[in-house]
Amino acid sequence: MLTLFDIGLHFPERVEKIGAVAEELALSQDQTRMYARFFGFESFRCDPEQALAPLLHKAARLVLERNEELGERLTHVVYCHTLPSTAVFSGDTHSVLEPFFAQGLEAFSVTMNHCATGLTALSILEEILTDDGVALVLIGEKAFHRVVRVIENATIMGEAGCALLVGRGVGPYRILGSATSHDGRFACITGRPGDDSLSAFADSYVDFACESIQRALTRFGVGLADIRCVMPHNVNIPSWTQIARQIGLDPHRILLSTIGRYGHCFGADPFINLQHARQQGVVGPSDIALLFSIGLGATASSALIEVQ
Repeated sequence: MLTLFDIGLHFPERVEKIGAVAEELALSQDQTRMYARFFGFESFRCDPEQALAPLLHKAARLVLERNEELGERLTHVVYCHTLPSTAVFSGDTHSVLEPFFAQGLEAFSVTMNHCATGLTALSILEEILTDDGVALVLIGEKAFHRVVRVIENATIMGEAGCALLVGRGVGPYRILGSATSHDGRFACITGRPGDDSLSAFADSYVDFACESIQRALTRFGVGLADIRCVMPHNVNIPSWTQIARQIGLDPHRILLSTIGRYGHCFGADPFINLQHARQQGVVGPSDIALLFSIGLGATASSALIEVQ
């Protein structure tokens, strides 16, 4: 059984209000009102002047400086990203991992489950980590273009660097299990405007999420009554309200308060929400939380966490 030892988050200092970036994102007045009033987006952290590697390395330094003994046991570094390529015609993925290659660590990139990749990586680490091994998981990317930032009538991306320390032993979060589901009908979806698959994906989205949550809970051997809180991906508020209603969960048990502050930060959202919930006292010792995310493709990944 794995333990999540620590979560490090780094956000760009630059704050964008949705009204201020509407023109840049080619949003009409009606779309801007929809994203703000209906979907719940207010502001985002996004800095075009900050490169990808520093965004992630600052998050990594936070957890490594707080956990020097765990850092000495570090064996693997995993970079999880939503986009198959995280920069335009550059070796930016390599620049993220280069400092760790130089230390002789096993470093690799994981993608293709899109925004669910960060949770999917936990099942990989469960298989490859030794009893003494520790992995640094890096999650995040740049929202460098409108096509990357906006999924029509669904969500808007923000930027965050997220770093996790994962291994075996005593720590604040026990990872009780992880699960992944796929819907292969949308394997070729791109998310770009004009993608013919987007409409069908949107129509199936809530059902796919509900089925994936129920399947995961069955696999974990728990029920909704056992879950203190769901730490979701920040797609939008109405989608999660529909999901909650359909599975019979009180919407107040889904942590949605960071959507307005940060937007959808690719694969980092469930961990942002877990950190926020712990800091705000929403979850405490012995509570069980479900981390959940859906990625285009379509993939749904989840992890069951027990707070220590």
